[in-house]
Amino acid sequence: MESADGAVLSLCKDVWKWRISESPEMATFCGFYQDDDKWDDISEEAYVRRESKVREFLKAAEALDVLKCSPDVALSYRLLLCDLNTFIKGVSFKSYFLPLNYLEGIHTDCNLTVAYMKFESEKDFQNLKTRLEKLPSRVAQVIAMLKKGIKQGIVNPKHSMQDIPGQIDIILATPAEDWGLMKPFKENKCGLDSEVFQKLKTQCCDVIQSLLIPAFNDLKTFVVETYMKNVRPKEGVNSLPDGDNWYQSCLNFHLTCSMTPQEVHDLGLKEVARINSQIVALAKKEGLPETMPELLEAIEKKQANSFRSQDEVLKYVQDLCEKKIRPKISEYFKDLPDIQMKIQLTPAYNASAPAGYYLNGTPDGSRDGSYFINANNLESCIPYSLPALSLHEGEPGHHLQGIYSLAATHLPDFRRYSEDSKYYLAPSKFSFKTGYIEGWGLYCEALGEEMGIYKDNMELLGRYNMEIFRASRLVVDTGLHALGWTYEKAVEYMNKYTLENRKSVEKEVQRYITWPGQACAYKVGEIKIWELRRKAEEKLGSKFDIKEFHHCILSCGAVPLSALEEVVDIHIKERNAAK
Repeated sequence: MESADGAVLSLCKDVWKWRISESPEMATFCGFYQDDDKWDDISEEAYVRRESKVREFLKAAEALDVLKCSPDVALSYRLLLCDLNTFIKGVSFKSYFLPLNYLEGIHTDCNLTVAYMKFESEKDFQNLKTRLEKLPSRVAQVIAMLKKGIKQGIVNPKHSMQDIPGQIDIILATPAEDWGLMKPFKENKCGLDSEVFQKLKTQCCDVIQSLLIPAFNDLKTFVVETYMKNVRPKEGVNSLPDGDNWYQSCLNFHLTCSMTPQEVHDLGLKEVARINSQIVALAKKEGLPETMPELLEAIEKKQANSFRSQDEVLKYVQDLCEKKIRPKISEYFKDLPDIQMKIQLTPAYNASAPAGYYLNGTPDGSRDGSYFINANNLESCIPYSLPALSLHEGEPGHHLQGIYSLAATHLPDFRRYSEDSKYYLAPSKFSFKTGYIEGWGLYCEALGEEMGIYKDNMELLGRYNMEIFRASRLVVDTGLHALGWTYEKAVEYMNKYTLENRKSVEKEVQRYITWPGQACAYKVGEIKIWELRRKAEEKLGSKFDIKEFHHCILSCGAVPLSALEEVVDIHIKERNAAK
């Protein structure tokens, strides 16, 4: 058994080591800093080379004798096979020709990569300088790939691209010393010699002025003068070459289970009707209107001007997480890893981000897990939705999910670490296991009711609005990418069935157009987790323990939903066997 296990784990290690060597940007995010002076190679040649290497790994994996593996290692083997096959099946769609959109692109993502770097020595700051000097080449690769995409008819629609020139204008209008790339120089935290520190700061500012401003100007010019004249006319990815299969592959990639677009669509319609009835019942109790647009107007009027500054929003969320949610965590979870969660405001350069999002920390504690709250538009910050948002993005949602995975040192690294970038590559990349990741976040919003987090019907309305929002995504995403829906039809549907203003809905629909299938994973994953919980409760009876169940879900790392069922079945068997 040991030699069989060893062969599998050795291959897992080799694949992971290769992955982080191929992606310096992902390596930095995961806390591996050996290539902090480099960017990813996103050329077509690089992807052809990667496909060849993945096929080599798959051939090596299929040659292994795994019959004698221990159950845990056998599961890792199956998950590795799944990852390798996912990459190979998806890469044929060549989504690497779409490396730029308003949600992600080198013009904004470069700031995030720099934010993930460590700055503890002069060498670290030299890495930053070198990385900035190489950034124009990375920008040029984006333009080159977009040009190839135009030639092959693999292009984004206007809704994915039209905001980019304005985003770049904001960057270019910012003084060089205030760019996000210069944030490491805001404070000499590592005690570097002041002359050396100032010299490196000046050099990096010079790089921005002499190299990066021209590079970003070139990118903007290309988008405006060339790409926008060649965008695809229809919103759906099914309008691209082999588009129906492309969209099905996107669903397979994100859901990690087998569902057709029509099945996803029908599930969405059913869930929207169910949750709508709950919202109407709560509105009746509060004496509020029972149709969504009128109800939203009443809620906004009731909670308008709740915050006068971004700092007030931050303080409200910090108090909510630290004083209301955190004291309840130990009642539902055990063996909590000691990796802290930082709550901070979404930077201005990322103002188009969602209302909240979470980014993993590192296992050595050099970077905390971070829950970002977007207060760039104060009018959109309404208190009633913040408890559900915080349960999802913070604790017990993505933060606990992330820190349990990082603390699971018995697992191969490819199961412990997550990649949270380059969504445009789906399905041409290693799986995100989005159904598991986002399903858990949505499950935690509902768990908040058990935990007693929602103090009144208004906060419950916020919770059910977030749920119906995710249910409506099933309808809209499939509508756009499989059923011929237009942008306008999608916006009208969400306006009718969610408690979101039109501007927010328009941005959300832009997101669904840009990332096909991703938004469907939340509800599908949540439903699966609840199904597994009910199954465990029924099979275990008095032996069911909510802490043990949650530990089972979180300690296996991110897995496909089919594998999660296998993990829970083992949990049920072991609990029943225990005296």
